[in-house]
Amino acid sequence: MRGKRRRIATVLADALSPRGEALRPAAAAAFAEAVGWPLAREVQLRALTRDGRLLAVARTEEWAAQVRTLAPRIVERVNERLGPGTASDVDVRQGPLER
Repeated sequence: MRGKRRRIATVLADALSPRGEALRPAAAAAFAEAVGWPLAREVQLRALTRDGRLLAVARTEEWAAQVRTLAPRIVERVNERLGPGTASDVDVRQGPLER
């Protein structure tokens, strides 16, 4: 929308969410927006399962614990962006991030 300040993650999620084949990129954009930019630098969404689990990887166990704490709010925000029932839970593990 012209003249309205929107994050790139918001624009991507809005553009990709109606397309079934683009659900994973839309979910990744919605996840990044839901966790906020500081946490998004430390945690990446790797998959969205058929049953709605968001599978994420965190750089350290401390960041993974932060995501676990915020999981209900993350699910809520992702569902606000992509539609009710898209996400049901967050499963986060510690591991290396993809570049």
